[in-house]
Amino acid sequence: MMASRKSRKMRGSNTCGHGIKGRRGKGRKGGKGLPGIGKHHWSYAIKHPEYLWGNHGFTSHHPKEEINAINIGELSERMDDLVEKKLALYDGDKYEVDLSILGVNKLLGKGKVNKKIVVKVKYASKIAVEKIQEAGGEVINA
Repeated sequence: MMASRKSRKMRGSNTCGHGIKGRRGKGRKGGKGLPGIGKHHWSYAIKHPEYLWGNHGFTSHHPKEEINAINIGELSERMDDLVEKKLALYDGDKYEVDLSILGVNKLLGKGKVNKKIVVKVKYASKIAVEKIQEAGGEVINA
């Protein structure tokens, strides 16, 4: 009987004739999806932080309006400065101001009003309207 020789087929071959993909499902790449993001694929996680854990929300096609507010107490204190800068008018007994020129779209009710002010503003709280009317002023919603 003759001694059998070792097979010389596929010696030194990495893929044993199955090409680069090597008969795999999601093997040879560390798993399906983003597995190992906290373990063996951590360097990928550092490089691409947008793909880390958690929900990423959705795009709102109706973005909310940004609210820039001012309190009536602060407005009352600044009225003389606004008149000097010609951002407000003073005619005898009343101040008139359009807050949209100042980039303000909401009037809040904190503070005291000791001047008659006619305010043109997009939004105003109930307390702010009450306090301005008590002082003899008026709030015009624009």
